[in-house]
Amino acid sequence: MLISYDTELLQEICYRTLTAVEYLGEESAASLQTRHSEIQAARNVFELLVGKVTIEENTCTLEVPNLVSIQMVPNYGPLGDGELYDWATVARIKIVGINDVK
Repeated sequence: MLISYDTELLQEICYRTLTAVEYLGEESAASLQTRHSEIQAARNVFELLVGKVTIEENTCTLEVPNLVSIQMVPNYGPLGDGELYDWATVARIKIVGINDVK
C-alpha cells in the first residue's frame, strides 16, 4: 500500500528509530517499524499477518496488543454522505495516529 502521514511527527516516528523510541519505547518502536514495512508491502489491510485489524466506518486500526496501535484512513477524496470505503480495495492509506500520538 502507498502510505502518507497526517503529520510530520507521524512520518518521523515511522522512519526515524530514535524518534520512535522517544515516543513509543524500544519494544513498541521495533514492532512499529516491522508493521510499517508490512503495510507498505501489503495490497490491502486484510493481507497484514500480525496484529488485529479492526474497521470502524472509514477508519482502520492495526493493533499489536501491548505494543503498537496504528490508525489509518483511506487516502482518497471524500465519499458521499454516509458512504463507506471497501477496505479490500483501499491501496492508498494515511496514517493518522500511532498509539496516542497524532
